[in-house]
Amino acid sequence: MSGVTVAALGDIHSNYIAFERCLQAVEKVGAQVILFMGDYVSDCACPQKTMTLIRRCMDRFDCRFVRGNREQYLLDHRAGKGSWQPGTGGGSLLYTYRRLTGEDLDFFSSMPVTRRDAFDGLPAVLCCHGTPDDLRGWMEAQPERAQVYLDQADAGLLVCAHTHRPGVYPLERGVMVNTGSVGVTTEPGLIQFALLHGEGGSWRPELVSIPYDVEAVIDTFSHDGFYEEAGLWPIMMEKQLREGGEQAIPFVERAHALWKGNGPVPESVWRQAARDVGILKA
Repeated sequence: MSGVTVAALGDIHSNYIAFERCLQAVEKVGAQVILFMGDYVSDCACPQKTMTLIRRCMDRFDCRFVRGNREQYLLDHRAGKGSWQPGTGGGSLLYTYRRLTGEDLDFFSSMPVTRRDAFDGLPAVLCCHGTPDDLRGWMEAQPERAQVYLDQADAGLLVCAHTHRPGVYPLERGVMVNTGSVGVTTEPGLIQFALLHGEGGSWRPELVSIPYDVEAVIDTFSHDGFYEEAGLWPIMMEKQLREGGEQAIPFVERAHALWKGNGPVPESVWRQAARDVGILKA
């Protein structure tokens, strides 16, 4: 299959407005295959709209999926592991779970954690969300392992996501690509994904960034109960979408540093953490 163009999309996080804009760009460049890299839902509103777009996409493209850590959280919840409650700590995930169908969860369950895809006349492609061993792993933090994974899979291109930080990393015998994030980028106002151009027996990765209207996404937060069910998480997401950077990790870390008790972090502590890290005004 020399001359193929493959789109690799990761970390949509229920941002269906960015996802729809991304699919328009993918169609315009004539991609024949789409690799979906996990974390399709949660963190933004209206997850069912993202799922609808995914199914429409499957009717139009050759779509191939791996599971992300968000899908695993949702499957674990269905299996009775953990207990989410409305509010900041787990409310966003519970909000998402309540709006998915059994068919959606079965779909997530069918997704492999890693996949290896062969393309005629080109090096095989190894895909994972974080690392092949850890859905929450940061592949960029261990580039020496990337070569090991490629050698074990007899592949020449490793595609990952999860960190929301796009990059192309040449290896001794291959290349590693992080797709960045479609829905929750560290660069405000952008959609990020990768195009993989297979030509002349090798892959040429291209990182793509396109603008979109983040205020339209934030407007959806008030349409489906997201603010009411997810505590301060939507407020944090507003800041993430408008300003970029990394908002969630310092917010969560500060809340857990403040909370000295047992059990879930109380909303009063989440509120103090939000003030401390600048999500709420002091």
